Amino acid sequence: MKIEVTYKLKDSQSINVFELTPEQYFDPIIEGENYEFDSIPKFGDTIDYIKRVEISITKNKLDYSIVKITGSVQSDSTLKTIYFGNESELRYYINYEGRELIIQSIRIAENCIVITRMERDNLNSEWTNINYSTGLNYENELHGQEI
Repeated sequence: MKIEVTYKLKDSQSINVFELTPEQYFDPIIEGENYEFDSIPKFGDTIDYIKRVEISITKNKLDYSIVKITGSVQSDSTLKTIYFGNESELRYYINYEGRELIIQSIRIAENCIVITRMERDNLNSEWTNINYSTGLNYENELHGQEI
């Protein structure tokens, strides 16, 4: 299994690439489990893996990031995140079966964010809106809970 992280900073023309081992990318597994079928990423945001390589990078400095997992059967996937700044971003995920997921987060006011999630089973199917939510006071009072 190969896990490759690619990212580009907004103020740079160069593209940065580094690899992670399954142990670095996934939460620990227990005896009898394997990374192919039983693994869960340690972090929900690619920025958390990037910060382990370059601690000074923030989401506002990133143009985009890509995590690509290859060389496995059921874990092959790609997650691309485009950072628009000011907490707004678009995430596009596709897995080995061709299932796609788009998560769009847009900051609409101070401490208020709108999140939409859409998915489709493959390139030949229609997009379905699976979730629409608004996070109010998510930074202070509700600690990230969506309303």
